[in-house]
Amino acid sequence: MEQLYIHLAQPMQWLIWHPGQGEVIASGELRNLEQLSQLQEQAQRCVVTAFVPGQDVILTEVRLPSGSQRLLPQLIPNALEDELASDIDQLHFAWPANAKPAGVEQPIPVTVVERQRMQLWLDALAQAGIECDAIYPDYFMLPVTEAGCQLQLGASILVREATWQAYSVDQPPVVQSNAEDITANYEMPLQVATLGHAAASINLRQGDYRVLRKRSTHQVQLPWRPVGIAAALALVAVFAQQLMTYVQLGHDNEALTQAINDTYLTAFPNETRIVNVRSQLRQHLTEVGSGSSQEAAVAGPGLAVMAELEPAFRATPQLQVELMRYSSQKLTLQVNADNFDTLQRFQQVAGEAGLAVTQGQVTNKDGVVTANYEVAKES
Repeated sequence: MEQLYIHLAQPMQWLIWHPGQGEVIASGELRNLEQLSQLQEQAQRCVVTAFVPGQDVILTEVRLPSGSQRLLPQLIPNALEDELASDIDQLHFAWPANAKPAGVEQPIPVTVVERQRMQLWLDALAQAGIECDAIYPDYFMLPVTEAGCQLQLGASILVREATWQAYSVDQPPVVQSNAEDITANYEMPLQVATLGHAAASINLRQGDYRVLRKRSTHQVQLPWRPVGIAAALALVAVFAQQLMTYVQLGHDNEALTQAINDTYLTAFPNETRIVNVRSQLRQHLTEVGSGSSQEAAVAGPGLAVMAELEPAFRATPQLQVELMRYSSQKLTLQVNADNFDTLQRFQQVAGEAGLAVTQGQVTNKDGVVTANYEVAKES
């Protein structure tokens, strides 16, 4: 799907990127936010990512003793109150999706922006009919390099010295930076946004400004059975993927049978005996589709959670699910990915969908990154 990148500055740069072709489809410049409506038609066929002027967003950090991740909305503003000139009630605070208090030796990066400014950007996008789930400070579009880098974009100079050390200034800058100027590396400076570095940073659309899922009245009144059917199809897809993998590897019939049995027991941990895996799987699918059994009714919440993960899986097509289990009102997942950015993107989108995602152990072996997650609906 094509991607639309917008720099909400004055003048306003924008471009449409085709990931498959690896090229810019269209680009242009607008004078101000009032002209955003000119991009409405393009935005309807694209995934939209917006960047706001870094001059309006402070990047700082806090050091907190170990504690609960759920306490961050209270702890972070209070910890920064003495360092900020404005009333904290007038400010919006944002931090990485996977951040948690881990002791004073591990600071948490935090962005701070005026609520009035944040609302101005959101209102401009809404009035233009543009849906945008991701808004980042513009300096996060730059890559992280050993010597640091800077980029001239419109009337601004963006500087990124480290992962969580970055800022933007107006041209000409009062103080020159020693970071490498990478402006000449791109035909259009905004093209650096297509590298996707911002996805691993801090999305400002969280807290009071998080993306709310749209639910029509008709959808709310539907029973959980359609969700169960969708989940059952997903389960069948998992089986198909396992079978294809083993066939391609040329395993003999005994290994194939064992693989099917192992996968079945992983999907249905409460069963200890397999007589006819095909018949038993068909029975589970019938129960999910008809909603006639007590066990299917109990499974409803877990299937509903899995259905709400659909946007996260769609945003990370390279993610592979190795293990899936639901118990104690939590969905446990073990997934494989090619890199850490994919895992962070999955957790970010799941959080934006209204789910509480807790990351467990993460390992990197032979180029495959494996992570464990616990997913539940936020209370």
